[in-house]
Amino acid sequence: MDDKFDDWEKLGFIKASEHRKKILLSLRDNPKTPKELVKETGFYISHISYDLRELSESGFIECKTPNLKKGKLFSLTELGKKIVEKL
Repeated sequence: MDDKFDDWEKLGFIKASEHRKKILLSLRDNPKTPKELVKETGFYISHISYDLRELSESGFIECKTPNLKKGKLFSLTELGKKIVEKL
């Protein structure tokens, strides 16, 4: 086991949902819009919107363009990057 990693509950939270897991992995390389996430994951936009809100409130991702109505870009936070390394 990795003694330096202390976010096991957060990792479990992500692994418990295929949606959360796929979204984080999709954001691994660069920020994406919800529409890009729909295309990449195959999930409905309503599910993506819900998951983005949940992941943002939990500190895994952040919106880089919060003032835009359309074309919002989401990216991983430092916590999100740590979790993706464990996936």
